[in-house]
Amino acid sequence: MFTFETTVKPEWIDYNGHMQDAYYGLVFSHAVDAMQDEVGFDAEYRARTGCTIYLLEDHKYYLREVKEDDHLRVETRILDCDEKRFHLHMQMLNGDDLAAVGEFMELHVRQKPSSQAAPIPDEILQRLQAATLPSGDAAELKHRSRSMMIARNSR
Repeated sequence: MFTFETTVKPEWIDYNGHMQDAYYGLVFSHAVDAMQDEVGFDAEYRARTGCTIYLLEDHKYYLREVKEDDHLRVETRILDCDEKRFHLHMQMLNGDDLAAVGEFMELHVRQKPSSQAAPIPDEILQRLQAATLPSGDAAELKHRSRSMMIARNSR
């Protein structure tokens, strides 16, 4: 599991007095960036290889209000990965309360000469695989999105 922490900023608060929905996405995005840095998709990797990560799909559940100055912790778990993609499950906690859940499908991309999917380097893929939840544990996670998975070729 990977962890990211932040505090809700005043500019993230909407006219209802709680964090605007768009900022849940921002917090989740920053948590993904932190996880990517930890497994090796950091700034040095991106500069050296010309590769990066693109978000393909995401789903969020908003479960509790979050207010200004609340301290948030995002726990990121890898549900699955293959040679080009990885599937994340993220829980945003405000203290002990589950505030939001997100699922994200990410793609490794070579940006030049034009953007296209590219294989994840073996050393990073091994880190992703080592951190992947066992399927039984993943099946027990609450607030899962609609069926979202890495489809395997039958070849």
